[in-house]
Amino acid sequence: MEVLCAEDIVKVYGGNLEVNSNNVLNGINLSIESGEFTAIMGQSGSGKTTLLNILSGIDRPNSGTVKIMNKYITSLSKKEKSIFRRENLGIIFQSFNLLDNITLAENAALPLIFKGISAPIIDEKIKEYFMFFDIYDIRNRYPYNVSVGEQQRAAACRALINDPYIILADEPTGSLDPNTSKKFMKYLQMINDAKKATILMVTHDIYAASYCRRVIFIKSGKIFVDIYNKGDQNAFFNRILDTLAVISGE
Repeated sequence: MEVLCAEDIVKVYGGNLEVNSNNVLNGINLSIESGEFTAIMGQSGSGKTTLLNILSGIDRPNSGTVKIMNKYITSLSKKEKSIFRRENLGIIFQSFNLLDNITLAENAALPLIFKGISAPIIDEKIKEYFMFFDIYDIRNRYPYNVSVGEQQRAAACRALINDPYIILADEPTGSLDPNTSKKFMKYLQMINDAKKATILMVTHDIYAASYCRRVIFIKSGKIFVDIYNKGDQNAFFNRILDTLAVISGE
């Protein structure tokens, strides 16, 4: 089942709408199926984060459409997009975006609190996801009292707790050291396997991307190629590395 579909996405900062190499996005067509674990990669300035912002409704394309579960979010008002994101999407940011004045559990529960979900159900969800990410024992601590890896896992709980159609992650390992990054990616892989979560992640981290089942490469505002993981992570890592070398012209 198709969860997300983007058609002819063009994004221009200044200038006109003609398709040209100066556009940030130059006619992107993208389809994400239910249960996919996909990374978007490309050189710095290739438009990766811009594309993710458009797919989430945070930014608006100059032309083209984005459809999530058969709903055209590009047709929604700013307020309607905000509500749609809150109720249907899970977003993991590089900087975690946790509130320091409330506990990890309270941070993760915010999407359910906004929906008016009862406290017993919220407690069940907190227990489910915090135990999965192995941070249940620290659920009542504040973000500034835990490690960055534990903060990122709490942020992942917040993204997942609402059972979203799709999880969108923007450089989720960018603030983590290599060892913590590896652990976090294993958790995302487990979520994808165990709960069939659909995950779309922007990253520059080759090793993080090697945990995915599919990697889409962007060059000059267009999709250059996409490759699939055939089950050998080391081989997939090398394919990602080779593809990035081709994109870079090396």
